[in-house]
Amino acid sequence: MAKQDEKQRIRRKLQEKAIELAAMNRWEEAVEINRQILSLGEDPDTYNRLGKGLMELGRYAEAHDAYQHTLRLNPTNGIARKNLARLDALIARGIETGLANRQPRQQVDMRMFITETGRTAITTLIDVPRSPAVEALVTGEKMDFHVEGKSVYVIDADGNVIGRLEPKLGQRLAELINGGNRYLAAIAQSDPRTVRLLIRETYQDPSQRNRISFPGKLGEGAAYVSSLRYEEYEDLLEEEETAEEAEALEEEFAGGEEEEELGLEEIDQDMGDEDESMEE
Repeated sequence: MAKQDEKQRIRRKLQEKAIELAAMNRWEEAVEINRQILSLGEDPDTYNRLGKGLMELGRYAEAHDAYQHTLRLNPTNGIARKNLARLDALIARGIETGLANRQPRQQVDMRMFITETGRTAITTLIDVPRSPAVEALVTGEKMDFHVEGKSVYVIDADGNVIGRLEPKLGQRLAELINGGNRYLAAIAQSDPRTVRLLIRETYQDPSQRNRISFPGKLGEGAAYVSSLRYEEYEDLLEEEETAEEAEALEEEFAGGEEEEELGLEEIDQDMGDEDESMEE
């Protein structure tokens, strides 16, 4: 019994180390630690963490094998199913390793987006290209903005265009960014059909003090972030949830998806008010 307790203690310590390394984007070390954990016994969560690390390193074929092992142990695991679908799309196009000379991808703590109404939004990108850069996106990956006139393009660390903000939202943020505001953006969800982006105002220029970045009711966005943390960041949480609980959370929040999106009518109305005040 003492040997079993010692084995569990070592396992827990390695799990904590693996989570810590992943949080610091030290993926090579995280992969090695997760392999050590598997040498003590297989479990779905460790295979998911291993798959995540291998995906971050661009080793897609190996990541695919890791997620297959997850499904062997737990056929209903939602995390593995979702990532396998993404990897299948990459491998089908002959892409079994990541993009050469790719810049390290910076992960954003999703809790940064649980803030007060008016400063945080979640929106679906438009004009998303079919490209290896898009297919390799991961939840929490930091994005940058590139403003061209009234349009705002979303780009990754390598400068690849991931998509564009919807015109009304893009025009508003272009004006605010040109006025001195700064924003943090991260991938909220990515699959072959949809890329959703979380945006947070991190600095408001004094010249913009009377303008709200995201008018309207956006409180539901915080709940959506909580759902993502259980679904996509299970491998980075110390208290890991079961696949059944994650799926229950997904179903709970799926019904309110439209309410979580940025209220473009409110933006339109707000921009109209500003135009009237400028005319005066």
